[in-house]
Amino acid sequence: MMAAFRRLGVLACTLLAAPFSFASDAPTPRDMWHGAVELQYAELSAASERLEASATRFCQAPDESHRQRLENDWLSAYQAWQAVRFIQFGPVEQNSRGWQLQFWPDRKNLVGRKVGGWLQAADAPNAQDIAADSVAIQGFPALEYLLYDDAMGEQALGDPDACDLMQAITTHLADTTNALHRDWQAFGEHYIETSDYTEATLASAIQTLEQLEDKRLGEPMGLKGASANGYLAEAWRSEQSVRLVASSLEGLRTGFLPGLTALLREADALPLAEAFRDQLDKTLAQARELPPGLVPSLEDDEAFRGLQSLYLDISQLRHLLGNEIAGELGLVRGFNSSDGD
Repeated sequence: MMAAFRRLGVLACTLLAAPFSFASDAPTPRDMWHGAVELQYAELSAASERLEASATRFCQAPDESHRQRLENDWLSAYQAWQAVRFIQFGPVEQNSRGWQLQFWPDRKNLVGRKVGGWLQAADAPNAQDIAADSVAIQGFPALEYLLYDDAMGEQALGDPDACDLMQAITTHLADTTNALHRDWQAFGEHYIETSDYTEATLASAIQTLEQLEDKRLGEPMGLKGASANGYLAEAWRSEQSVRLVASSLEGLRTGFLPGLTALLREADALPLAEAFRDQLDKTLAQARELPPGLVPSLEDDEAFRGLQSLYLDISQLRHLLGNEIAGELGLVRGFNSSDGD
């Protein structure tokens, strides 16, 4: 995963370091966004294929080394999804692919109930069975349940029923992300030639920051009018909630920022791009320094203060993009898209 981020980082640094005037045939902001996101979807597809292969290896030889590789590949693929999650339109909307990859929030433990039901099924599922079922069984949270939930202590992951289910889910994930990558490539001409997608991309990134602040941090931390509840956090079973937040910020840095910088350069508002970049870098550094899990930090005063600092950094980042930059570019936001469920 880090190698993929380094590759994307090289692209981002090249684009951000370019002179502040483009030739007439230079790429437009939408050109830059499409190309960067294509690389992110390519990495998601490749990481999902590695996860599928890792699940097969583990089920053939369920030892500790193969399990560790499986857990690492699950996390890498999940991080690759988080990195490109700021794109919330286009091919990812087809057949609810975003929900297929990550059913969350899950206030009723539908993931646990679905996994439990399949583990008790008379016949082993295949990828087609998983594709025909609920999104609660199709993505990274269902695999996280198999890998980390306490209930799995009573049933070894290497047991045939658990392995069959895990392999079916990972194959479905690989199929879904491969299709998503292909469809984004095919979407390119329409995206690049349609001016409305500039606003759609900005709005989607703003929504991502709203979700980071309100849903992914604020609600589980108890900052949104209710008590803290770690079960509202993403990836609470594996204690990777904050690490996934960092992956989303990394994805904005490599996939969104270069095109935003070009757009603000065109609007003669480059200082706003520099302010957003600096705040994003500060926020990302803060996220990387924190423990990977959110839930343990709820009971640790010092760790919780770190989470509060991250929350405030994201709030400032959201304000910069959703208010100052959106206002400069004429993007009208009449609602908070993260309100409600």
